[in-house]
Amino acid sequence: MKKSFIFYILFSSLLLRADVVDIKADHFYANNINQVAFFEGNAEIKQGRNEFKSSKITVYFNKKKKAVKYEAKGKVKFDLTENGIHYTGQTGRVVYSPNSSKYFFHGDVVLVDNTNNRTIKAETIELDLKTGLADIKGKKKKPIHFRFEIEDRK
Repeated sequence: MKKSFIFYILFSSLLLRADVVDIKADHFYANNINQVAFFEGNAEIKQGRNEFKSSKITVYFNKKKKAVKYEAKGKVKFDLTENGIHYTGQTGRVVYSPNSSKYFFHGDVVLVDNTNNRTIKAETIELDLKTGLADIKGKKKKPIHFRFEIEDRK
């Protein structure tokens, strides 16, 4: 039973918006009861052009064995293209919920919007790709830093 769950996880249920999710790591283990898969050590997750690299990636499944949440922890580096905008950066933790199209970046976030030449440094950033809303928070002693270019008014 456990082997069939692992096989199912690896080869048929890591689909996200009809794209294949490819995960590599030094170590893999799964908890069939809690429906969670863990990838540790040089963990890397790719889906289309999007990529996360971290020390640990956790994939959470629903009862139908569909991935409902991805979490990357530990010096996370990312390269994302969403809605035509190319983001790169790093943080301590990223959670992505494919059903709601939300990204949550937490812990010394540096998010670079390469398309619009903007950089955001914050403690947390939440991006809702369905609504286009962003919620960005700093710390008391470390406020948000937002850097962007404006057009020259000549």
